[in-house]
Amino acid sequence: MEILVCIPEEDAFRVERMAYHNVKVVKTECRGQVAQRAIGFQRASHEVVMQLDDDIMVEENCVSRLLQTLIKYGPNVAVAPALLGRSSVEIPRMNNSMLRVYYFLMNGRDGYRMGTVSRAGAEFGYDLSKIKEGVHDVEWVPGGCVIYFRENLITENYFPFKGKAYCEDLLHSHHLAKKGVSLKLDLSARCSLEKVSIASYGIKEFINTISSDYRVRKYYVRLSSRSYLSMHLFYMAWVFNFLIKKLKAKIR
Repeated sequence: MEILVCIPEEDAFRVERMAYHNVKVVKTECRGQVAQRAIGFQRASHEVVMQLDDDIMVEENCVSRLLQTLIKYGPNVAVAPALLGRSSVEIPRMNNSMLRVYYFLMNGRDGYRMGTVSRAGAEFGYDLSKIKEGVHDVEWVPGGCVIYFRENLITENYFPFKGKAYCEDLLHSHHLAKKGVSLKLDLSARCSLEKVSIASYGIKEFINTISSDYRVRKYYVRLSSRSYLSMHLFYMAWVFNFLIKKLKAKIR
C-alpha cells in the first residue's frame, strides 16, 4: 500500500521518475543506512511495516509468507526470510577441519549454532542444506528484509558511528530483543543478494573493512556482554582466512 524510498537529499534525483501511486520519496538530510531507515520508520503510516534494502531480490510469495508468519506469532515479533547469497564467481571455501577450528575460536565448545550470536559477537546463519523449511527462533535477523507490526519498530538512530553501518544487523537485533520483540526466521520465505568473495578485496580494502568492522563489533560486544578474547581470536581467524583465500585465488 505504501513504499517509502528513503534517500539522501543530494541523491534524490536518482528516483525522480518512480511515478507509482504508492511510492513516496523521503529525502533525508542524513546519510547512513540506520539513520535513513529510522526516518522511514517514523514516516510509516500502516500497521505492518517491512524494511527492505535496495540490493535485495525478493522471491515470489516471500512477502505473503512473512506476513502470514507475523500474524501467526504476533504481535511482539519480527520476522525475516532466508537470505541467500548469489555469486557469479566460484568462492573458495574452508575445509571441514578449518571450519571446526574457526567455530571454536568464535564460540568455544559450543561451536556452530545456527541462528545464534557467538561469544565473539559474530553471527551464525542457517545452513539450508540441513534445514530447508520451518519457522525458527533466532538471536539475530539479517537487516536486508524484516517485517514487523509498527508498534515494535526502532525509530531512533542507534548506530553511534559515521560511515557505513557495519554489524547493524546485530545492533538492531539487540535493541529489538531488549524491547521484548521475539525474532523469527521463516525459511519458507526467500530473498537473495549478490555475495562478494573476500578474496576479491585488495589489501588496502580489506584493512579498511576489517578496521571499520572491528570498531563497531567491539562496541556491540561491550553492549551485549560478550567476550573480547573470543572477538580478537575471531579477527585473527578472519585475517588468516583472507590470506588463504587470496592465495587460493592466485593459484587458480
